[in-house]
Amino acid sequence: MISMLVENIFNNHIYTSLKEYVESNSIYSPKVTKKQTQESKVFPIVPVKLLPIENKYNNLSYGEETYTFGIEINIYTQDKYTNNLKISKKTVCDEVTNKVIEYFKNNYKVSIKVEYDMPNIDSDIHRNYVRISGKLDTKYGIDKLVIYPL
Repeated sequence: MISMLVENIFNNHIYTSLKEYVESNSIYSPKVTKKQTQESKVFPIVPVKLLPIENKYNNLSYGEETYTFGIEINIYTQDKYTNNLKISKKTVCDEVTNKVIEYFKNNYKVSIKVEYDMPNIDSDIHRNYVRISGKLDTKYGIDKLVIYPL
């Protein structure tokens, strides 16, 4: 029950607009999904997951709450071929990663941690990792929620 507010904002606003932004602005046609797949034939693929949420009351009347949240984003890519030219999986991965970062910088004031060239069990797949963390504040009421970085 605690996390319903953050889950609703994630599902109805953050995830849907992130998906639309990255899929329409990246030149490599990534697939943004909430599912963490074990196997995929579609690349680049960008699984997005809302991490556990923690709430805290900020006054004794329990009228103001803050919710700490995190979003985990993995970017998986393979080499792409266009007009018989090979585009490296690292180049593809970095471009998609930049679109994810661009989205959060332009839309939300959150903390962004990026790890490039993450180890991956399959050498044909390149992986970058983005971790978003923020705090949702209800002090101005449920209609004027504020999101800020941790």
